[in-house]
Amino acid sequence: MSRNTGYDPTYDDYTSEEYPPDWDGRRKEVLARDGYTCRGCGVANTRVDDVYFDVDHVVPKSGGGGHELSNLQTLCPSCHAEKHSDNDDLASRARKWEQRNTRSLAVRLLRVVLVVPVLFGLLSGRSGDSRTIADDHGRELELTAVESVPDLPADRGVTVDVRVATLWDSSAESIQQVGLLAPADSTREDDVTLVKFVVWTGNALPQLRANESYRLVGALTDEYDGDVQLVLDGQSEIRPLA
Repeated sequence: MSRNTGYDPTYDDYTSEEYPPDWDGRRKEVLARDGYTCRGCGVANTRVDDVYFDVDHVVPKSGGGGHELSNLQTLCPSCHAEKHSDNDDLASRARKWEQRNTRSLAVRLLRVVLVVPVLFGLLSGRSGDSRTIADDHGRELELTAVESVPDLPADRGVTVDVRVATLWDSSAESIQQVGLLAPADSTREDDVTLVKFVVWTGNALPQLRANESYRLVGALTDEYDGDVQLVLDGQSEIRPLA
């Protein structure tokens, strides 16, 4: 069957066992509507972690569900396989997805070889600007220190743990929030590096609260008035820190 690349809102054969001819466009419409976020576990696609989402029928076709947008949802491979536990292909795909950050033996051995120079650097008082973490979705992310953000080039995706130091008022319709960020483990009294940030509207990102701490996944470095700022948009994720 030939496929249309765009979504056709006039298509109404929702009970057909065949996928609609505009399925590719319909899939993109659902992904955009759901903000490229799994409706099951909440994992989001960001510029630092590409998630290969599935578009699933809420009510399966075998149960009478149709192809209308209201019956379609975005699911990550793990949630899709969990919903259809009898589907071996989905189970295999989910296993590959869940193992995407599993390190090979060669990489683990390489880490052992590199541990001595790393320890030497720490003992010499030279702290690194980033470290690798695994989040609650199993994603392996490189966590960048807020202090190093001003020295980074523009157009780079980063993950940072921050405290909202200051929020400014803005009348611009394109701006959801703007202000200054500090390291997450700092206090109001600490003399620390502050980095400007802006959250663009229209991306279903949560509101930040002053003096609260968050993990910003996939923030984009951008130069503004000669200084580097962090931009949060549809390819970013905001998660509160406990």
